[in-house]
Amino acid sequence: MKSKLQKSEPELVKPSLEYRNSFIEAIKEFEAEGENIYMRGTKPDDNFDELLLKIKEREEGINLPANRVPQTELWLVENGEFIGWTKIRHRLNENLLLEGGHIGYAIRPRARKQGYGTKILELSLSVAKKLGIDKVLVTCDDDNISSTKIIEKCGGVLENKIEHEERLKRRYWIQNNL
Repeated sequence: MKSKLQKSEPELVKPSLEYRNSFIEAIKEFEAEGENIYMRGTKPDDNFDELLLKIKEREEGINLPANRVPQTELWLVENGEFIGWTKIRHRLNENLLLEGGHIGYAIRPRARKQGYGTKILELSLSVAKKLGIDKVLVTCDDDNISSTKIIEKCGGVLENKIEHEERLKRRYWIQNNL
């Protein structure tokens, strides 16, 4: 049994009320960095229960907008603190083939450059494997050196670079042998 002083390993968990305060703090960190990337405008602190319901519905494929596919969202936590999220799309559509891929993830700004990006992608690949996804597409902006290193460290092989919505995107495939 771990003592309270021992640090726990980061793990992926289902989003829950338990991490509400830490999650909202992280959203504020993203916004302070000019990164409004979560739920595209939805403010999680307005109605957290509604946010959790949307996440559950997206996993089950309920009430999805026409351009979305079912996805499993999990949160990376360590010692009870929200570190980041991952979204594992169950299949690809035309847009996700260009940008987004099977797995998207983000690490809160103050937890970056500490190995959490690699950890969340490794754990996400394991979940993708359980979902039956053997060949995983992961994309990132061409100038996102940190993501490039993470994806390549996790076995990503660059297929190509494409211009999408006036940005150059890298498209990596990972043979999911986990």
